[in-house]
Amino acid sequence: MIKKIVLTAAVAALAASFASAPAFAMKKHAKMAKKCTVGQMTSGKPNSMGWAVVSSCGMDGKMYAMPAMCYTPSGMCPR
Repeated sequence: MIKKIVLTAAVAALAASFASAPAFAMKKHAKMAKKCTVGQMTSGKPNSMGWAVVSSCGMDGKMYAMPAMCYTPSGMCPR
């Protein structure tokens, strides 16, 4: 009886691990697909006075905040 319970638990754990593998792979692929190109610049959400932080793409494909702000109502901010 105990062997049947242990075997059933092992089969259930194995099935659960295979069921979550494709979902995990899809999440990882979605994160990796969001890399930026070197030199790309974007501005964030503006604050209450209209100023937004400017971010630039680094050599590793990640966005980093620059020590610069952009006044969004001027229309000169990067998108």
